[in-house]
Amino acid sequence: MRIAVDPTAAQPAELLDHDVFTSFDVAVPAGTSVRDLAAVLGPVGELDAPGDDVAAAHVRVSVAWLRRTAHAEGADAGWDAQFQGMLAFAQKQGWVAGDGPDRTVRAHVVVE
Repeated sequence: MRIAVDPTAAQPAELLDHDVFTSFDVAVPAGTSVRDLAAVLGPVGELDAPGDDVAAAHVRVSVAWLRRTAHAEGADAGWDAQFQGMLAFAQKQGWVAGDGPDRTVRAHVVVE
């Protein structure tokens, strides 16, 4: 699963490969700053950056946003069970935080 974020696009965040549960990242174009990424995340989640290096950053992605977006893009009923499996793995790694509507899962940022 990948979230493509382009601060210069009309729709800055797009969920790609919503049916791939073996990887999870946020991809940004080269030249994207930490500040620009943080400014466009909106309902996707929150930036967790240790400094100014976007390649060292992570995004705490809203689990509710992922579900809502995947189903809007045609995810079938089986998607939820597979997504729960992905979250269970992420939970064991310490990458899930919060509860209910505030639940997030951590994704690393990839600069393309």
